[in-house]
Formats: sequence, C-alpha cells, structure tokens
Amino acid sequence: MSVASHYDGSASSYGEQYDESKIWTNEEYPANYFRLQLVRELLRNSGASSLYELGVGDATPLVTIAGDGIRVAGNDISPEMVKHARENMSAHGLDPFAIDLLDVQDAGSLAQTQARVGHFDAVMALGVIPHVSDDAQFISSMDSFLRPGGQFILQFRNSMFSMFTFNRLSKEFILDELLASVSPDIKRVVADDLDQRLAVDKPPVRTRPTGDGYDEILARFHNPFELAELVRAHGYEDIRFHWYNYHPAYPMLADQIDPRTYREAQIALEHEGTWRGMFLCSAGVIEAVKHESL
Repeated sequence: MSVASHYDGSASSYGEQYDESKIWTNEEYPANYFRLQLVRELLRNSGASSLYELGVGDATPLVTIAGDGIRVAGNDISPEMVKHARENMSAHGLDPFAIDLLDVQDAGSLAQTQARVGHFDAVMALGVIPHVSDDAQFISSMDSFLRPGGQFILQFRNSMFSMFTFNRLSKEFILDELLASVSPDIKRVVADDLDQRLAVDKPPVRTRPTGDGYDEILARFHNPFELAELVRAHGYEDIRFHWYNYHPAYPMLADQIDPRTYREAQIALEHEGTWRGMFLCSAGVIEAVKHESL
C-alpha cells in the first residue's frame, strides 16, 4: 500500500476540507479547516515572513498563508497533489515551481532542494509524520529548512485520544504503550478483559474502491510526550502543544446524537486550549523555536 497512491486518489477533492462554506455540509468533520486557522494564528503571532512546508497537499493551506503576506514553498510525495498544487499556486499568482515533487524520506533529494531554496522563518508539516518510518530523520529534515530562532510546526495523530475512544485503539494503546514492558502472560489476561469491556470491533478499517484507504497505508499515532522530547533533542525550546479535532463524546456514540448538534458541539470546543485537548482531540500540533545558536 502506498502513501502516494492514497493521496493521488484524493487530490481532486482535497481542497474541499478547507472550504468554509462547506463546514456544515461536508460529511466528514472539517478538522483541517480549524487546523489551518490555528496555523495561521501561530504564524501571525511569530511574525514569520517565510514558510516552507513538507507535504503541501494541493497547496490550499500554502495559498491561504501566502494571502497573509508570507512567502511560501514546499513539496509533496503525490504526483497528483503536486499537479493540483502547482495549478492552485498559478491561479493565485504564485510561483508553481515553488512546489517540488519528492519523498520527504529521501534525504538526498531533500538536501538538494534545501540547498536551492535556502532557509525560512518557519517550517511546517501537517499530516506527514504519521506516514514516515523514522521520526528523528524527519524532524532533522524539517530542521534543515529552518533558520536559527525560527518557528517549527509539526502536526501529529494523538495517541492519548485512545484513552477516550473505548475501542480497539484503547486496547492497542494499553497493551502496546502503557504495558510495553509487562510480561506476555499478564498482557494476555489484560487483553481478554479488555475484549469484554471495549468495543474492539471499532473503528472500522477505512478503505476505498480506488487507491489505498487511509488505514491501509502507514498512518501512525504519536505519543505527544515522546514526540516533544524528540523535538527538544534536536535543539528546540519553548515547546507547546495546540489541540484540534475535538470530540464531545467518544466517536462510537456520534450516530446516537443529532448530526447538527454533534458538529456544533465539536466546533464549540475547537481551540478550547486546555489539558482536555490531550484526551478529547484526535490530533495536535507541536510548536517550538529553534535555538538561536544552531
């Protein structure tokens, strides 16, 4: 199963998730719309005048951010996404060749690109680290595009959310993370008990008729504490979490609540900004500052 194939299959409709007019009509909750608003606020607060993005999608976020007066560039692994991204950039009077087709796990290609484009005030990756196999190498790749004192923005799928889902994700988190060092004999007892307490048949694996479904490709969750330590180890400071994609009830109950009421409750929680987000949100953003001496 291929990450590029998955995103090739969604390239033509990818921008709809950022369309404010479809917040209430899109079947899927527009989490990435709120993520983009969050990122724009972070960039405004930092005063960044340039941004490099690893994994641009169809470049809707970059085009929107460019409208805030920030110079933008980036890359993506999906040929179809890069095609749409370049068209999107051109349609908004931006340089289409500021977008490169490359794999962020290809260190050689990234180094060549960085040598050509230089350093930026900010670097971000949204929806990318779930799909890479080496977190440290990926953070190093992001870091290579960032000037000392620059702003680092990294989105991740939040493994702590599984403590609120009461399904197979909860079981996996308890057995694989909380009880990682516990003996197999004890784990088997815990697993048998969890099978009785949790909805281990949920959530269903996401597939689709064309291309690879999201759950058929590498799409990892990350523990926010462990990820923050990895970022810190790369010479970053002032590390902060920002949460989005809130759930006012655990997801398997959503179909028991009026859809409009449920979505209103989700939107009302966006940018709630407290520790609750670590458990109520299925995704988060790490913001950090690159040490001035690096």
